[in-house]
Amino acid sequence: MRQAPTTTLEAIEAAARSAAADRARGLASNEPAPEPSILSAASEHAGVEAVFRHRLRLPDDARLGIYEDLNHPLFPGAQHFRATRIQLSQGRRAYFFIGSYETAGRLTFSVIAPCPGCGAPVPSATIDSQADFGDWLADSTSTSEAPSFRTSPVHRRNCPLGPGRL
Repeated sequence: MRQAPTTTLEAIEAAARSAAADRARGLASNEPAPEPSILSAASEHAGVEAVFRHRLRLPDDARLGIYEDLNHPLFPGAQHFRATRIQLSQGRRAYFFIGSYETAGRLTFSVIAPCPGCGAPVPSATIDSQADFGDWLADSTSTSEAPSFRTSPVHRRNCPLGPGRL
């Protein structure tokens, strides 16, 4: 039995870069359908996956791993509820994201990348659209710092950018 081909990371990256370039040129993007509701999903992880796919316009065949993040809270101050970790991967290449509630009731996605101060893998930039991902891939200055960048417990102890430093 032959499997249908899956969308490659290269195709996802190219679409994201194109969306970022279109946004930078002021070209209107097609407004996507209303965002899926996490509450109507079969599970919390399935709901987060649906919202992530929707915002980044990922096709159904793009491979995602969805699991609980052991380091970051689901919302600021949460002790027992954990954020969702999302892995977008193909072969040995992967991107990691955190899905958490950083603002009043809005699920926010942040890409995990090395901290420029300590090198630890922390939520670095807010990625809430395909164009945001393209901007981050292009190392654009228009990306927004992830809400939990400076509070992430993953920063190394003496990181100048970590919790309580700035």
